[in-house]
Order: sequence, then structure tokens, then C-alpha cells
Amino acid sequence: MRCLIVHNLASGPHSDEIFTFIHALLATGDEVVMRCIGEALETEEAVADARSFDRIVVSGGDGTVANVLDHLRDCGVPILVFPSGTANLYFQNVGNAPDAAALAQACRAGITAKVDMGELFWVDESGETRRHGFINIAGSGFDATIMEKAAPTKNDIGEIAYVLSALSTPEPQVAHFTIEHDGEVDELDGISCMVGNTAGIQNEINLFPDCRMDDGLIDIAVVEPTTLVGLLPTVAAAVFDPAGRGLGRPQFKTFQAKTAKITCTPSLGMQFDGEVIPNNSGVFGARVLPKCLDIIVDEFSNLRADSQE
Repeated sequence: MRCLIVHNLASGPHSDEIFTFIHALLATGDEVVMRCIGEALETEEAVADARSFDRIVVSGGDGTVANVLDHLRDCGVPILVFPSGTANLYFQNVGNAPDAAALAQACRAGITAKVDMGELFWVDESGETRRHGFINIAGSGFDATIMEKAAPTKNDIGEIAYVLSALSTPEPQVAHFTIEHDGEVDELDGISCMVGNTAGIQNEINLFPDCRMDDGLIDIAVVEPTTLVGLLPTVAAAVFDPAGRGLGRPQFKTFQAKTAKITCTPSLGMQFDGEVIPNNSGVFGARVLPKCLDIIVDEFSNLRADSQE
């Protein structure tokens, strides 16, 4: 078996565990090629020969994983996501066992599920349209503010950085969102507009109760104008009903679509998968890229049953 490992050494507190994984994976006759992306090696170069490998392992946080998977779309090679970052929300949504030895076993077995990605477009301040694939959530507003404030400390203190960032923004700014989705238009005021490819966030809470990473749709949510304290009904609903099937998500207006264009007035900043987008004009679009990735799953994954149908 030939295995390519694309790793971000600066990804977060679990970065060194990839070496435990490699030790568990290797067997006589195997070849492992490890490439560390960063200033010396760009992602595009690291995966240029991806199709010549039997397995690909992507090791890093959500931003790293999104960037690498964006370059691996439709490559046809089984891909294992290894959780080396701060939050690792995409890994949690896949649902594999987190132990390095168990992940090595799943990698060797190579059972896959076909899953979607989201694709984000935005117009920067110079008027140029830019794009990037995303795997979890992209959006504008309160979520982008949280990511921006947490960025300097998240590698040092982990997920608590996001909590402290939210607490430092007790009165999020309100904007007007014009949402054009699959031929319909909605006008809403809110503190955030988020577009999701996956549902789960921390503590196994589904932010978008109807979202699946293999349903061929993106999920859109606008959070109504409120303060941080005013979000308590939504927080309580998430605590008592993590899946969101019973209590839903109060204060959220939700849609599902294949494509959407969102205009935020005034611009409140943007983020995708925890990566902040500077200098945007407040206009962005998103669409689904259906079943473009072959993600390795184990017997614990929610996607395993679908992969065997």
C-alpha cells in the first residue's frame, strides 16, 4: 500500500499524534510519503500526484482539512481525515473513532462514503471574485467575529478561545441579509448568516438539524437580532435537544438549497471553517459540490451504512 500523508505541523495541540498513527499503519512492504505543508510547500504541490497513491491522509485542523480536500475533489482515492487541530469539527461529523491505532486500521481497510463539499464565492474590496471549498460552515456576522477574535490564541488554549471570543462580544452587530436561493429571495435582519455543509459543532450539537454531509444540499441559517444573553433560548434548546429534532433551533430562520447568493449590509466580515476572510464586500455565494470526496469511514461512523447500500 502506498499512502500519502499531508500534514500541517502548526495545526494545533494534537499535531504530534500523526506519528503514532504512522507507526500503527506501517506494515512490511508499505510505503508512506509524508509532506508537511506550510511556507515551504503549498497544498497544490503537495497533492499534485495524489492519484498515484492508494490512500491519502489529511492531518490538521478544519482550515487545513478544508484546504487540502478542496484540491482533492473527485480524485477517486480513499481519503482519511486525521484530527490534529483545535476543534476538528469535520472529523467529529464523519464520526470515526479518534484513537490513532483505530484510524490506522480504518485507513488500511479503505471503506469509503461519498460526501459533499460546499463551495464559497465572495467579492473582495477590489471587486475581484474569489472562491474556496468549505467542509463545515461558512458565514458572515457573529460567527466570523468569534473566529477573528479567537485566531491569535486558539492554537495555545484550544476551544476555550472560541468561548472567550463570544463572551467578549455581548452585543453582536445587526445586519440586513438578502438571500437568493434556488430562485427564491428572502430578506432578513440578523446577527449572522451561516451556510453549512455539516451539522455538528462542539458537544455533539447539531446546528442545522436537517443537514447531512451527503444530501446534495447546503443549509442556510440566519440568526435573529439579539444579544449574547438573548441567545439563551437557542443554547438551552441545544443542550436539551442536541440533535434538534424536538425543540429545533429557536431564533434561527433556516433554508436548504443547492445554490445561494447572500448580500450582507453592512459587511460584517466572513469566515469559512474557522478561517477569516479579510477585505470582503459583504456579498458571497455558496453552492454544493455533491459527492465529490471518498472519505474513509469505520464501523462507528454515521456514514458507514450509506457507504454499504
